[in-house]
Amino acid sequence: AVEGVRRLLVLLAAARANSSPVVSRALRSGSLLPGCLLALMSSSDTTAALDTAIPLLAWYAFNGAFNVENKRVLNELSYPWIISWVQLAAGIGIAVPAWLLGLRRPPLLTAAVLLRFLPIAVLHAAGHALQVAGIGAGSVYFGTIIKATEPLIGTLIAYAVDGKAAPWYVNLTFVPIVGGIAYAAAKPGAAADLSDLASFAAVAALSSTVFFALAKLLVKRLMTADMKRRHGLDAANTYSVLTCCSAALLLAPSYAAEGPAVLAALAAAEEGGSMVGRRLLLCGLYYFAYNECGFRVLDKLSPVSQAVANAAKRLVILFFAVVFLGEEASGRKLVGAGVAIAGVTSYSFARLRADAHARAKAKKAS
Repeated sequence: AVEGVRRLLVLLAAARANSSPVVSRALRSGSLLPGCLLALMSSSDTTAALDTAIPLLAWYAFNGAFNVENKRVLNELSYPWIISWVQLAAGIGIAVPAWLLGLRRPPLLTAAVLLRFLPIAVLHAAGHALQVAGIGAGSVYFGTIIKATEPLIGTLIAYAVDGKAAPWYVNLTFVPIVGGIAYAAAKPGAAADLSDLASFAAVAALSSTVFFALAKLLVKRLMTADMKRRHGLDAANTYSVLTCCSAALLLAPSYAAEGPAVLAALAAAEEGGSMVGRRLLLCGLYYFAYNECGFRVLDKLSPVSQAVANAAKRLVILFFAVVFLGEEASGRKLVGAGVAIAGVTSYSFARLRADAHARAKAKKAS
């Protein structure tokens, strides 16, 4: 970790000198990961010294690295329940030491607060397990396209829970999202054959998106100014606590489903499975790191910049899937993915306009 911090300081100095090749090499180096994580979670002075471009680049790099390594591990060890648990549990190894070493202010947790985390942790654990299972059954490229339905699902859930209907121009952006996904999923020469959307990979990805959308709705209600002031639950701490709770809840069912089989498979593997185990742990650190970097980045960016950054993130994942995993990117998939991502981007801007209009209307009424 000390060596990682040292390299991070070199990285920052190089970034300020616009030495982009150095930045790229450092982000690709696995030895940078521990120090990068600890530095990102350190004091506010250190965080303030980071340029926005550094965590943004790290967010994209860790996100892409997670999707690539996750798929590779799943190809060798097809046990999505255990793999998803290890990925969540790896975050405990980062969050807890950061609290104990004073690198981050620890949250003040009570039984009542943990009880409020319980339903969110169930949704988060289920969403992550289904996400991993879907990628294992299908491809990263296809799963990313399916998850572009997130705005539509989020809007439907908000309407079902709160009774709030989005303006017509927001709903209109769902047309390219759904159309792009359908076009990408349709089999060549048979535009009406959408059987791939009924595959386990598609259903798992869609179900994962639903669970994550529900969890996001509950998290927004949990993250109040009072919770931040009294319990130290800022965005990053909230995610860390959620990770710990989700890992604890997923342990028993994942071990019951696949635990003995995984232990037997690792024992039969080369080097007793130590190499696969290390890669699996690294994959978990990538998962925690990209979420940590995401919180940092989105907290710094304006709403418009957030919309662009999220759209670019999807393109980065698709790029990693094609370049590093060799997944097929047919013309139909490229066009469908482009239309769907354009629809997601349009939704983000339309949502910003709707929110601004609602605030202006409320202010005028008061």
